[in-house]
Amino acid sequence: MQQLHIVIGNLPDDITEDGIREALSSFAKADKIRLANESGTPTALIDVVEMSRAQAESLAQRINGRSYQGRVLRAWVPKMDW
Repeated sequence: MQQLHIVIGNLPDDITEDGIREALSSFAKADKIRLANESGTPTALIDVVEMSRAQAESLAQRINGRSYQGRVLRAWVPKMDW
């Protein structure tokens, strides 16, 4: 299987890697998380392993639109590797 990522955007400004793990704990285990704050709103890049693209996209759909600390999360699987 190829290395896939799920991008999660619209995170709270004070988000931490532990906060992301906690937010995703009911969905999936997040081993490797990278946080970026280049656009002013934090974005997380989650490495997903042992998952097909269809499974990763399904997971992203389940995360997308969920509320976390008053923010509506946006999640997707990029078409190209970052």
